[in-house]
Amino acid sequence: MTLNELQDSYSAVRTEIDAIDNKYEDSLDWSVEDSEAYKGLLNKAEELQNQLADHPEALRDRKDALDVPSKVANISRSLSTLSQNITVTPACESDPRFGYSSDNAFLNDVINAYSGRPSDQMKSVINAVGDDEYSAGAWKQAGIFIPEAFLSSIISVTAEEDQLLGRMTSVPMSVPSLNVPAAVDKDHSTSFTGGTRVYRTGETLTATKTRDAFEKIKLEATELVGESAVTKELLRYSSISIPNLISNSMKAAMSYKRRDEIINGDGQGKYLGFLNPSNGALKSVQRKNGQATGDIITGENILEMRRYVWGYDNAVWVFNHDLMEQIAQLHIESPNNAGLIKLYAPANGDTPETLLGRPIVYTEFMPGIQDGQDGNAHTEWGDTETGLHFAACVNMAAYYHGQLFSDSAVSAHVRFSEREEVFQFVTADDARPSWLTALTPKRGVTGRTPFVALDQATA
Repeated sequence: MTLNELQDSYSAVRTEIDAIDNKYEDSLDWSVEDSEAYKGLLNKAEELQNQLADHPEALRDRKDALDVPSKVANISRSLSTLSQNITVTPACESDPRFGYSSDNAFLNDVINAYSGRPSDQMKSVINAVGDDEYSAGAWKQAGIFIPEAFLSSIISVTAEEDQLLGRMTSVPMSVPSLNVPAAVDKDHSTSFTGGTRVYRTGETLTATKTRDAFEKIKLEATELVGESAVTKELLRYSSISIPNLISNSMKAAMSYKRRDEIINGDGQGKYLGFLNPSNGALKSVQRKNGQATGDIITGENILEMRRYVWGYDNAVWVFNHDLMEQIAQLHIESPNNAGLIKLYAPANGDTPETLLGRPIVYTEFMPGIQDGQDGNAHTEWGDTETGLHFAACVNMAAYYHGQLFSDSAVSAHVRFSEREEVFQFVTADDARPSWLTALTPKRGVTGRTPFVALDQATA
């Protein structure tokens, strides 16, 4: 095999090793098949490393490397010789890579220059620097023998901490479709358990026989897939770990997709979002009649929403960032105009900002101001896909998430002719509200639910 073929084989083996590493991350609970495959890949990688080290081309490179120190010692003399009969090429002055297509090509020319055999391109590079910079005693300041490089990491926008995903109730899934049994216990006017009733009776009297009714919450896992193709050249020469970079990018993309679906998903091959009109447990609160045009959301709206929330001790308020200024000024007036009662409390140390004592979650996936508007009119807020709701208070413990599997794979064959490797990431899951209806109380008229949202309309 040629040196390039050995390097290609070694790169492919390392990619398969990295794929298994990424699959388990910090977990040691490996399957028997993956453990055996990993062991075989390590043995193959060591074998290829030995073949690469013993290859004639590699041996010749090692021999050339032995000559470099002695040539470097004579750098002043070499540069003085090179300074004669140089042709000026101004284009090099504006090209940060001096016309070289790769760092390897540049370094090869540097080695030839050490030997007194500079190419015309290298003469142009040296000439572009200037006589005084590369002359004896000051050649290190020239910088022409320092090739450009990249930092071994990429600057990107750090994902904001998600405060909804971690609050969901996790449901293990071993099959693609899972029915979660639930008691029909949301109507307390006759029974608290979904049908069973108890009686106080005297002697010789019997209790009426009753039974509970049940319903089911159905989780159907669908696959969320991402693929990315990478050239073999990039995998071989990049100072950045390309497989890890792709893995992190895919995880971030899948996380953002989930965040959007948790709020807005329609339940058709994706999550059923808590704001979607198909959520039977969603309580829609309309704003007050006569509410001023500039009062997009008021303290009275917040108090009414709070009245309907079930499990408020675990609830969070959810808004788009567009509403931040209005939320920070929410208040109610105390009786007899004695003053204002603030509903909002700013963040203090590790304590997050709160509204009526519960944390506030700002997210870009919550409906906000419509495009091209300034937020001063009621009709500019909300989104038709979510029933024109633009503020919510939710208890995510009543939102179920089922994970079937998460997997990754790499193939050197899908785009073999293009000399690219394809990385594929797949996860199968589903999520939806665990309540099918709101709760009817034993007495009173205030129904309660884990999912309450403010509507653009007034009542």
